[in-house]
Amino acid sequence: MVFDKKYSDEVRRLAVERVRQRRLEEPENRSIVREVAEEFEVGPQSLRKWLTRYDDGSYDYDPVPGSVTLAVSADGHGDGWEPRAATAGRQERRTGQRELLSRIDELEHQIAVLQEDNRSLTRVVSLLADQLRVATTNGVQIPDSTVRHTPRA
Repeated sequence: MVFDKKYSDEVRRLAVERVRQRRLEEPENRSIVREVAEEFEVGPQSLRKWLTRYDDGSYDYDPVPGSVTLAVSADGHGDGWEPRAATAGRQERRTGQRELLSRIDELEHQIAVLQEDNRSLTRVVSLLADQLRVATTNGVQIPDSTVRHTPRA
């Protein structure tokens, strides 16, 4: 059986935006999620999950050009329907994401350089250890302060 979406993307977007609006208008109201869930006839836990995805940026709620959303009217009750304009917050988040991706690229490059340096140093140490073995097997005495001796049983 194929899983069918219970709620459309438009319902999700409108419900999330309504919660965000009401949180700005009524910061002391702790039942906003429940009330908006009833208003849009969605499950409160689903709405909480959508809000979490919106907040962490894992679900994109950007509008399709020409779409409409619930807008706050002059009296502040959010009961008017108006075309939705792009918000500055989303633009800032996108800019922040670009900066993070750029920083990740820089760090990945630094990691690659450090790994190559580590490989080079490992080769050098290996060569020095080989030279030390050759020197000790050919009867050349190396000062005790240079080499750690392990006692033989």
